[in-house]
Amino acid sequence: MAIFREVKGQPVLVMLLGLSLAGSMPLLTEVPPGPREIVVGASDMAFYVDGDAEANPRIRMEAGETVRLVLWNEQPGVIHGFAVGAWQLATPRLRGRERDSIVFKVPEAIGHYVYECSPHSAMMRGTIEVVDVR
Repeated sequence: MAIFREVKGQPVLVMLLGLSLAGSMPLLTEVPPGPREIVVGASDMAFYVDGDAEANPRIRMEAGETVRLVLWNEQPGVIHGFAVGAWQLATPRLRGRERDSIVFKVPEAIGHYVYECSPHSAMMRGTIEVVDVR
């Protein structure tokens, strides 16, 4: 599994310009879409995904897709982190009001995987469901 870190949370866009056969008009090469972004908020000793009200919800991911997971610790004075032990994947532990993100490729193995808060795994945990959409 490859894990990539963002540079200060800013996406990088690369565009290539070429010349058409006639040499007079620039040709814009299409940039592939970026990773799917999932925003996970940590608040009141629970995770909330993409602003939904359900605590510690099931997160559905497609096998092989690239995901940018953004962890936002919304709780002042409490440290939170997000980890998937089976994938050896974790965000840094964040103090209150901090954000960080990790970009990773979802494994091809279909199944259910536990995600948890590294300091509060007894209360803050849920399931990632990896599905095959082919």
